[in-house]
Amino acid sequence: MDNCWWLQPWKKLELEWQQSCKKGQQQLAKVADSTQKTTYLSGAHWGSLTDCKQLQDRATSRLWDLAHRCSKRLQDEVDNLADIYARMRRLLLDEQANALDEKRRLRYETMLMEVLTMYEHELVAKSLIAADMFACSKHETATVYLASWQMQPHIDRQRLEELETLIQNDRHYHAR
Repeated sequence: MDNCWWLQPWKKLELEWQQSCKKGQQQLAKVADSTQKTTYLSGAHWGSLTDCKQLQDRATSRLWDLAHRCSKRLQDEVDNLADIYARMRRLLLDEQANALDEKRRLRYETMLMEVLTMYEHELVAKSLIAADMFACSKHETATVYLASWQMQPHIDRQRLEELETLIQNDRHYHAR
């Protein structure tokens, strides 16, 4: 065998990661929206309904209930991302790696470790965002959290493409 054993399985896991991130982002946006709306449910924002305390309480309660439900779903997606990351890590232990010569196996393992480090850092960031989002009261902070979740700054897409190109070139070189 002369192929990088982890590239194709990792690509499938990466698709799962992206799908879970998208679901998480939807829940994150709902939490942000609900918690931000509660800040407008006081005083002058009600206009002529300022004296309707029961209506204000009911609206606030519904928004917090929605935020709680979405926060739980967000945490479920973070847990799913952790599971995907664990499956990515298990690629290091794949028996197919033993079929490669030592030098190539070590090179591919080093590449995989670099990839795993990116995803580990991104998972930690998403975990921290999910933990803090419910208590986040500032609009600016919520906006940064949403942008960070979507952009995944710890995952260097250009470097991932470079690694894949290196693997493909290596495969081509050894096929000769």
